[in-house]
Amino acid sequence: MPRAITTLPVGVTWPAKPGVTLLGDAAHLMPPVGQGANMALLDGARLGQALAAHPGDLAAAVEEYEREMFERTSAAARHSARIQEMLAAPDAARRMLAFFQPSGR
Repeated sequence: MPRAITTLPVGVTWPAKPGVTLLGDAAHLMPPVGQGANMALLDGARLGQALAAHPGDLAAAVEEYEREMFERTSAAARHSARIQEMLAAPDAARRMLAFFQPSGR
């Protein structure tokens, strides 16, 4: 039985909820090609930076974090989706070789 890889749509956002935000796979579930874990770690760091930059103003911190996270993770999700498509293609081996070839040299 084929298995599906579940992801969130690229560019997904949500309306702000006071005192609540998401990070990691809950915020930006991507194909398992190496980007999601990196984005999750960076989410924690960026949320911490936003909280430190806005002491006592959780709403401003979350707004800053989410704005940056949506932009950053959308680019990573697009890249992950392209790699996942390449890996699932019938000619995946040829496409992977081409992917790792130096271009323009």
